[in-house]
Amino acid sequence: MKVHISDRDTLLIWLYLEISNICNSKQMSLFVIRLSNNQSPIFTDAELFTCATFTELLGYHSKKAGYEYLKAHYHSWFPALPCYEVYSRKLNKFSESIRKLYQVFVRKYNRTNHMPALIDTEPIEVCQPQHSHHAKTAQPFADKGYCAAKRKYYFGAKLQIVAQARENKLPFPYEFALASASFHDLDIAKSTLPYSDFDNIDLYGDLAYQDETFQLELFNEKRIQLITPIKKKKGQHNLFLFQQANNSIHSSIRQPIDTLFGWINKKTGIQDASRVRSVEGLFYHVSIKMLAALILMIVQF
Repeated sequence: MKVHISDRDTLLIWLYLEISNICNSKQMSLFVIRLSNNQSPIFTDAELFTCATFTELLGYHSKKAGYEYLKAHYHSWFPALPCYEVYSRKLNKFSESIRKLYQVFVRKYNRTNHMPALIDTEPIEVCQPQHSHHAKTAQPFADKGYCAAKRKYYFGAKLQIVAQARENKLPFPYEFALASASFHDLDIAKSTLPYSDFDNIDLYGDLAYQDETFQLELFNEKRIQLITPIKKKKGQHNLFLFQQANNSIHSSIRQPIDTLFGWINKKTGIQDASRVRSVEGLFYHVSIKMLAALILMIVQF
C-alpha cells in the first residue's frame, strides 16, 4: 500500500492497521497488559498510539495541539476519544510501548544489510540555559551536561542513536537510547551496545567512544568493530599523513549521522523538550518523535 503524507485519511488508515496488528501480536503483549478491571478499554491502545503518531507526523509537536486537531477533524473516527487529561496521562504511561512499536517497525522495514553503522549523541533540552541553575523539570533523570559539538552546557538528557548507512539516503535509525545529560557518550554505549539486536558490523563513532578494552570486548562478544579516529599519542605534536587521511575518511563516513540528527530535529523538534514536566513525559517526548521520524522515513524514502 503506497502512502503519502499529504493524503491524511489514507495515512491514518495505514497507520492504524500497522499499529493494530502489532498491538495484537505476542511481542507487544507484555507492554500493553493491564492488571486491573479495565483490561479492555473502549478507547483502545492501538487507537491511542495511532492518534499520537498521526498528529506528530502532521507536525503537531505538542500533545495538546495534536489532541485539539483530532477532536476537531477526526472525532467521528475516534468517538471514544477521552478528555485531554486522560489522553495525556495514558501516553506518558505507555512510553515503553511506543518504544517497542519503534523496534517492531525497524525490524519490518530495515533494508540496510551489510552496511556500516554510525553512532552519536545529541542533547535534549528541557529548559533554556539561563534557567538551568534552578530547573526541577524531569528530575532526578534530567540534569546538567555539556555538548562538545555545540560547545555549550545544557539541562536535560542525552539521546544516543545507532543508524545504518544507506547509499544516497539518510542513515536508517536502528536503535536509540536516552540517558541523563551528565552521562558520557562512552558510558551510554557500554550500557546499550552489548545488548543490542545487531552484531557482526562495523560501527563508526567519534573520539568519545575510544576505549581499547571496551572495543575489544565488543568485538569478541558481538563481532561489532567500533571504529574511532586516530588520536595523537602523548608527546606527539602532529598526526602522520596516513593518520590524517584515515581520520578524513572516518569523518566523511560519519558525516551522514549529523545530517540525520538535523533532519529528525527539523521534522519533529525533538531537541526542544521545554513542554516536558516529568520523567515519564520526557521519555514519551523522545519515543513518539523517534517513532514519527522513523515512519516518515519509511514513507518518504
